[in-house]
Amino acid sequence: MFADTILSKVDKVVRGILLRAERPEGEIPAVNCTHMDEAESATERACVAVLRTLPEDEFQILALTYGLTGKAPKPPHRAADILGWGLARTMTIGEGALLHLRNNADSRAAFEPLLIALHLRLLDVAERICELRLSGAPRRLRDEELNQFWRALSPVERLCLRGYGTGERNEMQRALEKRAAGLIRPPIH
Repeated sequence: MFADTILSKVDKVVRGILLRAERPEGEIPAVNCTHMDEAESATERACVAVLRTLPEDEFQILALTYGLTGKAPKPPHRAADILGWGLARTMTIGEGALLHLRNNADSRAAFEPLLIALHLRLLDVAERICELRLSGAPRRLRDEELNQFWRALSPVERLCLRGYGTGERNEMQRALEKRAAGLIRPPIH
């Protein structure tokens, strides 16, 4: 039975390689991103509009790796398999897409308000983690608090934190520094 599983996986890999070889070089497979059009807030809709202006290959990679398709985010090697590209090409184009987002004035205007709103939520999570630490709770409980926050994020918010921003832990630190400087008011419970 184990051998059958290995054979089926090898068969899938070989079929994938053959399908990639038959595909014309410039063809980009379509990734269904209609889920993005259901953004809840005006800020998220502005971010989606900016994402739609990216070149098609960059947009496809961001959609797959950040879960903008409505499905779970795919790691770069899975996105490469889905798109039929090599891992190096996929990662290079993905990094280029993130650079475009960070250096484009339109994307800064769209993503900065969302990142600021996320800072308020990150402050709330930081306070709960601090309370857990003071109560002597094990590290796994503190980590679970951050994981619950991560799972509750929309795909666009996830892209904002990890792609546009510097990651949830670094952004949490930034939010704490801003609050200490008086730039952000603490969340009201």
